[in-house]
Amino acid sequence: MTVSEQPQPHPAAAHARTEARAPGPYSRSSLYNGRSGQWAFVLHRVTGFLVFMFLLLHVVDVSLINYRGGRLYNEVHQVYGNIFLRMFEVGLLFGLLYHALNGLRIVMIDFFPGAVKSQKNLWSAVLALSVLGTVIGGVIIIKPFFTGS
Repeated sequence: MTVSEQPQPHPAAAHARTEARAPGPYSRSSLYNGRSGQWAFVLHRVTGFLVFMFLLLHVVDVSLINYRGGRLYNEVHQVYGNIFLRMFEVGLLFGLLYHALNGLRIVMIDFFPGAVKSQKNLWSAVLALSVLGTVIGGVIIIKPFFTGS
């Protein structure tokens, strides 16, 4: 077998070998590069945690109906009309939309191996739909504060 007939290493393998020899305590291959997959992962974890915390708050909130004849429940819900808490509701809407849509993206990638090639485009679609849904829902959530209804 001649030199030209020998199998050539994949370019990514050669890149990984040079990356592994980077100077300093951390080689470049051990650091995250901040690509879309990393941000999708981080945002999915953060939104999942925040949605879970909301569910805990919601359980406590609903349980207040049993105290003081339901007056405490009504008092707490009057506070929810505050503009700051309405903004938190808009953030919650984004968290719910993103977490749900990104979960569907993950399922698609798991069940359809070809989807891995377009995961960045899928994540962009998840972000776009999440932002669009948040803007539309945000107008609906905040509108009563300005109209008084």
